[in-house]
Amino acid sequence: MVRLLFSFQIAWRYLWSKQNKNVVHLITWLSITAIAVVTASLLILLSAFNGLEGKITDVFSTLSPPLLAEPSTGKRIEINPTTLQALKAIPETDCIVRVVEESALASYGQQQRVCRIRGTDSLYFKASGMSNLPWQGEAPVNGLDPGQIAMAEGLAYLLEFESGHSLKSLQLHCPKSGGIDPLNPFREMQPYVQGFFYLQDELNSALIVGRLDDIQELTGAGDRITALYLYPKQGIDEAEWISNIEQILGSAWTLKSREQQHSSIYQILKSEKMAVLIIVGFILLVASFNLASVQTLLAVEKRKDVTLLWALGIDFKQARQLFAWVGAWITLLGSGIGLTLGFLVLGAQIKWGFFPMNALGEPFPIRILMSDLALILTLVLSIGMLVSSWRAATLHFSSASAIHYLK
Repeated sequence: MVRLLFSFQIAWRYLWSKQNKNVVHLITWLSITAIAVVTASLLILLSAFNGLEGKITDVFSTLSPPLLAEPSTGKRIEINPTTLQALKAIPETDCIVRVVEESALASYGQQQRVCRIRGTDSLYFKASGMSNLPWQGEAPVNGLDPGQIAMAEGLAYLLEFESGHSLKSLQLHCPKSGGIDPLNPFREMQPYVQGFFYLQDELNSALIVGRLDDIQELTGAGDRITALYLYPKQGIDEAEWISNIEQILGSAWTLKSREQQHSSIYQILKSEKMAVLIIVGFILLVASFNLASVQTLLAVEKRKDVTLLWALGIDFKQARQLFAWVGAWITLLGSGIGLTLGFLVLGAQIKWGFFPMNALGEPFPIRILMSDLALILTLVLSIGMLVSSWRAATLHFSSASAIHYLK
């Protein structure tokens, strides 16, 4: 331990010695700066990806249930009332919402748009959190009345919808299933728009929510549904809850968690985060070779000191460790400065939101994870120490040259 501390202290004195040439100080600061910039970049980029993932998760928490049950075969299925009651009787279940969803054509005046119509039970708005979204009009916390719908604000904008009194009326058209009737190929509905909600994703320009019975009639689904939205109580054992649901529903239904419902998006986020980590890690590896330059210049400049240490009884292996610790000091300083810079930038973004996420000026979300900090420190220190150790091990000191310097 004493020898280790001795090597560490000598390495620090070698690094900042006033006798060092200006070029040594210059390359030292270049190495520290390069490591600091890469470390700060890693922290900022990974925290930005975490914030983006959290933002997407927040959006999905409204649109998608914690657990989705859909037919294993076919698009629609009729659920037995006994089965539904058995699901509601599970102690961990907070709410169950029956859903029928289909594509439809919305027309208003001269404007037409393909949209998604979702018919739900009256509990949907409260259970999903949709009633907490920004609304134009009153949020239907207790459900919609017959003939009413709620429309996404973006879809209303695309349809050039006029609130209040208008000679134009909104119409929904859904193709009839089965045989084609050329004279009357669509089922139609002329609903009353109760309010408009705002979503932060592509469904903001496509989603309409209505009553379950109204949309079942429009789509011709009868008593069948396309899915069950299941919401658990807080603080439960989700694995046990899902297992109980699987036993009741059987093989006729397929269960999907929120991440499984949007697996492609989550996979893309994870792939992009890993790609950024690999690219920046490679840049760090290249930047770390500046450490080898510092060690080489110091070895040349301090060769006489190494000879004196050899004469005092220190072997050349320990002398090489001195220069390895020089690289360690540079890596530690660079990573410390980089993390400080990264935290300052992230703190400024969280407080003042300098970097917007969209045209509305909404600040880019940031989320710092301890696991990312551990990953960054492990990556930076590992690469720095490996490069330092490799270069120090290749430094050549010999007894002949030491004796030459002693003369």
